[in-house]
Amino acid sequence: MKKNFEFERLQLKKHRWILLISAFLSQLSSLYFFTIIGRVDSTEANGVLKNYITLSGLASTISMCILVVYGTVIINRFLVTNYISENKTRLYVYPIGRSRLFYTKIASFCGVFSLFQFLGIAVSNAIYLVIETFTPILLTSESASKYFIPFMITALASVMLTISIIILSSLVGIYFNSTVTTIVTGIIFVVIFGNILAMAFASNVVITLGASILVALVTSIFIKITGMRIENDEVISK
Repeated sequence: MKKNFEFERLQLKKHRWILLISAFLSQLSSLYFFTIIGRVDSTEANGVLKNYITLSGLASTISMCILVVYGTVIINRFLVTNYISENKTRLYVYPIGRSRLFYTKIASFCGVFSLFQFLGIAVSNAIYLVIETFTPILLTSESASKYFIPFMITALASVMLTISIIILSSLVGIYFNSTVTTIVTGIIFVVIFGNILAMAFASNVVITLGASILVALVTSIFIKITGMRIENDEVISK
């Protein structure tokens, strides 16, 4: 099992640094984009942008949307293409077992993607907070340093939601036997839940983290269901 996990993890090696840099740049650029808007625009409508928690939530949502699109492209190549059409014929004869291989692929993808996304976001958050502590751009009486933990909680919730959306999209793609469906589903999830997530991140980070854990648990149930379906699949090709 460990050897199989390591093998699958190595298949994602070329994506790790791209993922890390994408997470870092999207988070940091989004943080400063909303920070600058909050500073130059003093209208009541943009007053919320003078709060670091709100900025973290908005930036994490933008970063999540970008990484969902990138993640669905990766998981299409890594997972979905192996379980659609005639490609699954070769996979089904592997001695490791159908469902076990499927769960190993899911675990390796989640492990690599989650780790490097979190690292990218966490580093960008830390840099932003350090700079804002000593040379603040945002006009506020509060010190940015006190928001380190809330920023990291938001980052953790963002990672779980990103992974959940990507995995759910891939399961839909496998079910409908289509890689295009994976990407389309991911975009639909982002469009539907984008604004909701931004408001949730900006309101209460602890509740949002709890909701993210719940979504991850629901996703794990669908993973289990799909694994059982693959294990009992008698149709080799469609």
